[in-house]
Amino acid sequence: MSYIVFITGASKGLGYSLTELYLSKGHIVIATYRKNFENLEKIKENKNLILYKMDVSEEESVKTSYEYIRNKVDHIDILINNAAIYIEDKAKTIENIDIESVIQTLNVNSVGPLRVLKYFYPLVEKGAKKLIINISSEAGSISNCWRDREYGYCMSKSALNMLSAILQNYSKNKGIKVLSIHPGWMRTDMGGPTADISPEESAEGIFNLSLKEWDINDKNIYMDYKGNLITW
Repeated sequence: MSYIVFITGASKGLGYSLTELYLSKGHIVIATYRKNFENLEKIKENKNLILYKMDVSEEESVKTSYEYIRNKVDHIDILINNAAIYIEDKAKTIENIDIESVIQTLNVNSVGPLRVLKYFYPLVEKGAKKLIINISSEAGSISNCWRDREYGYCMSKSALNMLSAILQNYSKNKGIKVLSIHPGWMRTDMGGPTADISPEESAEGIFNLSLKEWDINDKNIYMDYKGNLITW
């Protein structure tokens, strides 16, 4: 079965790997990017790819994107909130933390997906698969927190997890499943060159999870890219 898949932050890293993978499996992909095509330049002529510039940190940008995309497709089967930033100085402790970078991180990583869902949720409701995947992180786990800094990023992913939990409560009567997925420590601009896995490996795991049949009433929605549950 071919699905229509919507992916934010698709120009590089995990977002690009997911875009490329879904296309290779015969699905239609709506891929959004913030600044420029970057890796998408290589596949922009694919007939199953719809590209549009969208900044999740700005509501008008998300709204404009929705108006464009809803004239291209009448539903979305799988929505993947992938766009995120990591702009913190890891050396900074509470005494010298840059509050503006924390605010910016929360705006993109937590409020950004909320903006996307505000507008695109009705298209997911019309889809066949009815799946929303929020790309979270183990950094968002409160019970397993081991860090003593990186406040902005960790807070942003905890907030995203709460968004996922609330949205799943709201969505189960509509037949929509929500997942909050830790993609692993990847060799990307964010993860760095010494990270554990490639974005392609993570994308493969997330792709497989996206095709599973999920229990709409199961609240265990926070997991890694292999499907291993993570405690909130």
